[in-house]
Amino acid sequence: MKKIYLTLIASFIAILTLSASPTLAATNYKDVKNTISAYEEIMYLNKGDILSSDSSTLFSPDAPMTRAHAAVMIGKALQISGTDKNQKFSDVPSSNFAIGYINDMASRGIIKGYNNGTFLPNQTLKRGEMALLIARAFGYQSSTTNDAANELMNKGIAAGIGKGNFGTTRTMKRGDFAVFLTRAINADFRTKTLTDTPTKMYVDVQGETLNFRSGPGVGYGTTYKFSEGYPVNVYYQVGNWVYAKSGSKTGFFSTAYLTTDAPSTGSLPIEPIPVDTKKSFNDLVVVIDPGHGKQDPGATGFGLKEKDVVLDISLRMKKYFLQTPIKPMLTRETDTFPTLSQRAQFAYKNNADSFVSVHANALNGSALGQETFYYASTNKNVDQSKALATYIHKRMQEAWGLKNRGVKPGNYAVLRENSVPAALAEIGFIDNKTDNAYIASSTRREQMARAIFLGTLDYYYHYENFSEAAGYYSKFSATPSKKHY
Repeated sequence: MKKIYLTLIASFIAILTLSASPTLAATNYKDVKNTISAYEEIMYLNKGDILSSDSSTLFSPDAPMTRAHAAVMIGKALQISGTDKNQKFSDVPSSNFAIGYINDMASRGIIKGYNNGTFLPNQTLKRGEMALLIARAFGYQSSTTNDAANELMNKGIAAGIGKGNFGTTRTMKRGDFAVFLTRAINADFRTKTLTDTPTKMYVDVQGETLNFRSGPGVGYGTTYKFSEGYPVNVYYQVGNWVYAKSGSKTGFFSTAYLTTDAPSTGSLPIEPIPVDTKKSFNDLVVVIDPGHGKQDPGATGFGLKEKDVVLDISLRMKKYFLQTPIKPMLTRETDTFPTLSQRAQFAYKNNADSFVSVHANALNGSALGQETFYYASTNKNVDQSKALATYIHKRMQEAWGLKNRGVKPGNYAVLRENSVPAALAEIGFIDNKTDNAYIASSTRREQMARAIFLGTLDYYYHYENFSEAAGYYSKFSATPSKKHY
């Protein structure tokens, strides 16, 4: 049987060194909070032990990225060993933290020094250099900074700074570098759909099962186990791992256990086995999505804007969740506008367990009432989503008692594109005088925040069978609801 080991064409320009001893191992950085734009990507790299920083407690996402740290992070992403400590560049002594990565990659022809025998490791990286570095490291076609910039933008890995300008001469920030590197590694983070032509391969584990991981390394969790002979589509390689798809499943396989040889005829391979990744109650994450924002006010009525109302309610919801072990994460906490896809991806990237989008309705003042939606078509979480919507809706009705428009299937992007159980709550019609009186009231908004929170807690207690939830109702002068679903 012939094995195939995809050849990683990787080369990038010379750059690196520091005399200090930066942190290379996975750690927790106190300046990496979920309010910064690069949070998900930094945490993804941290899980794979790919980050590099001068400090054991600070990542400094807004600081300039040096060539040394850029080379270390890319080297670690490609699983380069970095064990050669012999000095080969005059400004990279054997005591330098990056020397092993520099030497190893230089010996492979991936990086080069300068003509005078230096490496200039402390020099700040520019955005154009970053583009070329990543393009070469991941085997793209570009040979100039402009071509590399365009290629990364076309792949959805990097974005320009406006008006068709990539900003090649601008300083590369560490947080932005983490974003672009993560997108190069994992296409699920990219802003554009992967268009590469895949190679059909087969699992070759000789009677065992092969782990399908969320990233290229054993530090990333296993999502499925694939059996001998199962066909998969392989798109690209990251070190000794490949990014692959099987139906709607995406993830990474070790190259050592894939082959281009189709299995001999016989019994069909067993379908991929999902790994039980159910968390403990203390590890649950709920994404709260205040609809609209910034240039998109949403519905309006009687001087109110939907974007402001739902943000206020969502922030109040957060305070309730913070009194429990359930971790709340908001798609926005100020007047910003994440795209619909970004809102759905936010749940995936943060390993969330449920998603609640908060909205207000409008219809020329002619309609009133509350309704809650879930996505029902081709949704693996349809039952969970319907249950979540049902429990939330019941609590909304208890809180305000407005006209009951019911729990319904809805084809909304934040529901349709979500990877977790998701519900969209319409709290009332902002342009209807009756409903607006509730929506405009600070007291009523507090009631609604509590109601949606309790509905989510009911879902975890009744549907997901987290008995631990029962102990938290009394903190809010409440009791578990009846079992509705």
